[in-house]
Amino acid sequence: MTKKTIGLILITLLVFGIDTQAQCKINNSFFQAGEEMTYDLYFKYGLINTKAGVSTLKTTSEKYVGKDALKMTLTAKSTGAVKKIFNLNDTLSCYMTKDLVPLAYMKNAEEGKDNTQERVTYTYDKNGVSINAKRHKNGDFKFDETITSSTCMYDMMSVVYYARTLNYSSMKKGNTSKVDFISGRKKVNMVIEYDGIESVDGNDNRKYSCIKLILSIMDDAFSDKKEAMKVYITNDNNRMPVRLDSKLNIGSTRAVLKTYKGNKYTVQTGH
Repeated sequence: MTKKTIGLILITLLVFGIDTQAQCKINNSFFQAGEEMTYDLYFKYGLINTKAGVSTLKTTSEKYVGKDALKMTLTAKSTGAVKKIFNLNDTLSCYMTKDLVPLAYMKNAEEGKDNTQERVTYTYDKNGVSINAKRHKNGDFKFDETITSSTCMYDMMSVVYYARTLNYSSMKKGNTSKVDFISGRKKVNMVIEYDGIESVDGNDNRKYSCIKLILSIMDDAFSDKKEAMKVYITNDNNRMPVRLDSKLNIGSTRAVLKTYKGNKYTVQTGH
């Protein structure tokens, strides 16, 4: 290879350097600002398995650092008698560009006697993405960590929306997709497993044909999986979450669809 050829290659790399933010862009054809779902929330802990509260999941058009963005927000609140036994008041939000590049993630979780606050911000340049993660628990500072990655990174909210855009038509049960994921202060792998098609009952007297997904976090040795969430999304052009099963520090929750509005397409339902 001549010096002239090497020089041309170097100039090309400098001029057309691969931008991680550009790599992470997705042509989203499944959901839009204005989409909003409400869910009945169930709580399970030991022998306790009862209706516990309400949950909402919505997408809005917002500004983030002065630029157009989407904001996705998930809330979960315990109500009634269950609230006296176990108080749950969680709000998880993320900002993404209109083409679904993660920009920020916020968590404010009251679970039992614990309150956890997290904030994650993403900064992109030609070398990749820099992620700053901060956490406070019960008023005490826990960490302020910055990590870098040359690949796309997702958080607990943005990864759900990313999963809604994957092509499942050619997948077989057990097939997986892996993405890099921010867990606390660490970069780990998030495994999105396609677990087939299931008929799922909503709490609106309708049945939905759903794609079942199991989201798991790999440990540091990348040999074991820790399940984080099960998500059932409609097997249509909306990929709307109908049921979400999540792990808590104590017990687990299940959110079952009650109402929806603002979907991009007509939702396909059974009877």
